[in-house]
Amino acid sequence: MKLLFYIPTLIPVFIIRLFISFLVNVGLFNHTTGFRVTKTNLGLCYKNLSKDELNTLTKKSYIETLISAYETLEAWSRPIHISGRRIYRIENNFLISRNVEAKNGLAIISIHNRSVDMLLKWANETIETVSLYKKIKIKSLNKFVKKQRQSKNSTLYETSISGTRKIYKAYRLNKTICIVADQVPQRGMGEYVKFFNNTAYTATLASSIVNKLQKPAVYICMNSYKNNLLGITIRPSKTNIYNDSEHQLSLNQSIEELININPIDYAWEYKRFRRQQSGNDPYVGI
Repeated sequence: MKLLFYIPTLIPVFIIRLFISFLVNVGLFNHTTGFRVTKTNLGLCYKNLSKDELNTLTKKSYIETLISAYETLEAWSRPIHISGRRIYRIENNFLISRNVEAKNGLAIISIHNRSVDMLLKWANETIETVSLYKKIKIKSLNKFVKKQRQSKNSTLYETSISGTRKIYKAYRLNKTICIVADQVPQRGMGEYVKFFNNTAYTATLASSIVNKLQKPAVYICMNSYKNNLLGITIRPSKTNIYNDSEHQLSLNQSIEELININPIDYAWEYKRFRRQQSGNDPYVGI
């Protein structure tokens, strides 16, 4: 299966970018669900944009979304020293190394900026992590992806009550855990919290266990730079993540700050606001 993902990535990324940019800019994707959801989300989160600015930002973001899929194929088909060869800048890497060396546990909280698989593979190269994943319905692909995400003796658990208990236990035992914190949880598994000044049903796991165990946490994301280069940004958690009444808002505020580094890198094609308290679905008709 690795060969299947390897072959498409033999095409240089700059050629992939030119091809995808042409297709997006001529409007080929304008009526796809992903493109329209991206535009809706950007309109909700950046209300001050003009119509032209919103259209331009949507196109740029959708181009990066498609290219991030190419990056995931790279991560699945090559070791990180090859697949991550375009990662030229890592900001605040000491925040991870210092906390890992302290052996007091560390929560690495990430978001869907570019390829989560490449980011996790980068993290697993130097430290052993414990993380959660959503099971893929295709058994062969699920087995393959799970193996990739467990590289270098790292551990992976399926997102479930059992998996949540295991990752909580690992964190309590001073291990390094990785959690993607911007997914829309199942009903009854989240809370309504402001996100870009909109009410959003928000996953509670990451901020709740950090607050409960009072252990270190950092935020991390991957961003694009000119000449098809990539960078990894690591930020400390806010102090109010350790406050019982503010930890969920603290999570969304930190996520907003990561997204605002370069909004086009975020995966806006997810229906982030689909579970509204009032029942008003902003994606009706999409």
